[in-house]
Amino acid sequence: MRNYLISAAALAMIGLAVPASAADLAYIQEPVAPVYAQAGPIPLQAAVDIANGLGLISVSNTNKWGSEWQIEGYDVAGSYMEVDIDARTGAVVNVDR
Repeated sequence: MRNYLISAAALAMIGLAVPASAADLAYIQEPVAPVYAQAGPIPLQAAVDIANGLGLISVSNTNKWGSEWQIEGYDVAGSYMEVDIDARTGAVVNVDR
């Protein structure tokens, strides 16, 4: 009798797990980071992310001037740094150190 109760408990657990896993398979997760290959200008946070990739650690000022994002701040050594990024494509136009 005891073996039968263990099997019933195992079947009950499988019965609870299968619908949950089936629902998980049908779930489509959206990307964590937004895709920046869009038609309009790139958002400010995307420009700051690009500048961070070039070594900018602390942002002190941001400005959109014409078709460029100008991001000013400091690198890891504490030196002043300005990064100009094309607001439409995300290309780095100029880096001043």
